[in-house]
Order: sequence, then C-alpha cells, then structure tokens
Amino acid sequence: SDIITIPGLVNVDFADVKAVMKDSGTAMLGVGVSSSKNRAEEAAEQATLAPLIGSSIQSATGVVYNITGGKDITLQEVNRVSQVVTSLADPSANII
Repeated sequence: SDIITIPGLVNVDFADVKAVMKDSGTAMLGVGVSSSKNRAEEAAEQATLAPLIGSSIQSATGVVYNITGGKDITLQEVNRVSQVVTSLADPSANII
C-alpha cells in the first residue's frame, strides 16, 4: 500500500495499479535490496526474478514498480533500476 499512500518523485495512485492489474492474471511481488557498489542493478534484478516460484517478469503484461532509497540514492541509480526492469519485461508490457 505504500506505493499508493506515500508521496514520491513519481506518484502512483490506485487507478494506475488497477489499470495494470485489470484482467492480468497472476500477480507477483518482488523485493530487492542491496548496498553494494552496483546496488541499483542488483536490487532490480532481485525484485524481478522469483526463483522460488520459477517465474520472472518476462511474460508480464503489466508491471508496477517502486524505488525506495536513502538520501544518497542518485538519479543514475533510479535510471538504472528503470533500465533493468524495462529490459527484463515484455516489450509490450504496461510499465508504471
């Protein structure tokens, strides 16, 4: 619910989430955390792969993602997360 209720640089509301999830089938929740030098890429990859259920976002028709970071997060890191998510998702996926 934080993605809808807590203001961020890019605000997502319930209508956005509903648009992505409407008639979409199975939903997957992923979380990625890293504090290494490549933390943005590592966290994004962790969040988009679900090895326990043998799934990924490759066949997703819609993706909603949220980036949470400390005061030291950079715009380059935010962009890198977006690049990773976009590259791993289906090219025709609705991504918010």
